[in-house]
Amino acid sequence: MAALLRILGNMDAVLDWAWRLDVGQVVGLALLENVILFLIAVGVGNAMLRLPTVVRLLPDPGRISRLQVWLAGGAILMNSMVTVAGWGLWKAGTIHLNPDAGVRALIDFVLLLLLMDLLMYGGHAVAHRPRLFPLAHALHHRFVDARPATLYALHPLEILGFGGLWLAALAIHAFSVWAILAYTAVNLIFGIFGHLGVEVLPPAARRSRMFRWIATPTLHAGHHVEPAVNLGFYTSIWDRLFGTLATDYDQRRLSTDPEPYALVA
Repeated sequence: MAALLRILGNMDAVLDWAWRLDVGQVVGLALLENVILFLIAVGVGNAMLRLPTVVRLLPDPGRISRLQVWLAGGAILMNSMVTVAGWGLWKAGTIHLNPDAGVRALIDFVLLLLLMDLLMYGGHAVAHRPRLFPLAHALHHRFVDARPATLYALHPLEILGFGGLWLAALAIHAFSVWAILAYTAVNLIFGIFGHLGVEVLPPAARRSRMFRWIATPTLHAGHHVEPAVNLGFYTSIWDRLFGTLATDYDQRRLSTDPEPYALVA
């Protein structure tokens, strides 16, 4: 771990190393990265389900289906393709990266998070249009009884669509590599929490002013029950602004013991 931190501490050297990789090496590393991220998602998700603060919102899904296993494998492959494409766009000069840390990285992280939150909200809203919904996103909504692996239960077109938004965001501005790494971690955390079918945050946290705007696991759990609402990912900003927030979201967020969705759906 200490050696890894020393390597990452010299981000210029890391970028120089990445620049000199060949396509085969990048493909292998991208696959390894995405397999590790999947294992983290499943491991952390299952650990979260054991927390004493957990309140179940959706039915316990039981054993994972064969379809979800295949979809998870496909998602790992497709996400790896997006990673390789990003490397290629960086080599081609379309995407620019900088090694800055400190305040610059923090500002970049906030900008990247809000930009992706807006782009993904817009993309999510488009995916729910009646003519488009059956083509791809409907597959994800087959799994109302969420589990950690549901995060990866996506149609290939959907993965490529959101991957395209991610690459477009990176092409807009020369983001700090540290900001990109931090965003990747936060994206995984929110993806895990949103697909557990439970609320893991204690009531005191959910009632704070911060979580009026930051998405709680309840936000996305509600979306799996009622697909027309709660379209945001990291925040509830755009749902509040555009009127797509579930009318009972804040009541559930503030409740000590929110009622399971299965009882009211």
